[in-house]
Amino acid sequence: MKIIFLCLMMTLVLCHIQPDIRSGKVKSKGVNLGGWFVVEHWMTSSSVIWEGVPEYYHGYGEYGLMSYLGHSVGDARFEKHRQEWITEQDIAELASYGINTVRVSVGFWIAGFDKTGGSDWKIFAPNGLKYLDQLIKNWAVKYNVAVLVQIHAAKGSQNGLDHSAPPVPGQSYWAQYPENVRNTVDLAVFLAERYKQEIAFLGVGLLNEPAGTTDEATLKQYYLTAISEIRATGNDCILTVAPLLYEQDPDHFNDFALKEPHIWQEWHKYLIWGYEDMNEEQILSIGIPGVQKQLDIWKGNPIFIGEWSIATTDNAPFASVESFKSFGNKYRDTITSAKGGWTYWTWKTSYDETQDISQRNAWSLRQLLRNGWFTV
Repeated sequence: MKIIFLCLMMTLVLCHIQPDIRSGKVKSKGVNLGGWFVVEHWMTSSSVIWEGVPEYYHGYGEYGLMSYLGHSVGDARFEKHRQEWITEQDIAELASYGINTVRVSVGFWIAGFDKTGGSDWKIFAPNGLKYLDQLIKNWAVKYNVAVLVQIHAAKGSQNGLDHSAPPVPGQSYWAQYPENVRNTVDLAVFLAERYKQEIAFLGVGLLNEPAGTTDEATLKQYYLTAISEIRATGNDCILTVAPLLYEQDPDHFNDFALKEPHIWQEWHKYLIWGYEDMNEEQILSIGIPGVQKQLDIWKGNPIFIGEWSIATTDNAPFASVESFKSFGNKYRDTITSAKGGWTYWTWKTSYDETQDISQRNAWSLRQLLRNGWFTV
């Protein structure tokens, strides 16, 4: 029996999709496991972590939430949340639809240390790493899914938004203090080294949506340092670099890291922000072709669309099922032209299970796939 099990595991490893994605033979067609290790209220409001928490804290992110709950209450709640938000069944289900990649957001606290001597990581609930281990070492191997681990919340916050768990809401201090940047380098190296030998491990997203007071010079130097230190260990995993949040276009970073293999440029392409005044016809005739043009003229490292969705504003509702499907298919085809592929935001949101089927939730890929409104 033991020999049969070992042979089965060897077969799974030899047939895994990850090396083909890393080499460029196959593109990522994936989804984000948002809300698992970095929580946002809008997406996880039904979770036990928010029970009895005043609305004042809903937009603060995980730092504010745990500061309010404290370890005596928060640790147990986060343990339950991590057990239930993403399970093996989720990985089995998403793989059954043809998804081959998951992008997993993590915060700097997941490592459980800070070599620069800071203590902010101690605010957060511990033990998230065991669930990331389970995903990469077990579930993703079993269901043939590659895993990209994304640094979503850096020490000090790289953008001041709730998904970066800022110590002060709206304020970003990451680039202002060298110890914050060094902590993020240490985290990237730690993650790359921890999963270096795991067949399902695709790589590390080096920083999510840098903005606020983050400056380009500090950002580029961080990327160069992290890439150099990871490559010095002999690790050739995928590493994604992103320009400042509002500079995700062919005019920025197009000459960055061109000589470095296995570097992807990461863009997030939503047809919401900046498209508020467009109606359905304009989204189809201007919005989507505009994204396609950017992808077509890009000359740098492979583009990876780390986040996107078919959510739109009320001005372009695509109210009928057929118009919605047509729009979704057209935008999916456009995003798929990105050489590195894509990961949809996000797999699930709160109350997916209880929503009436007519209540279309374009943020939940799980709901879209289950209802036949979208195909990978």
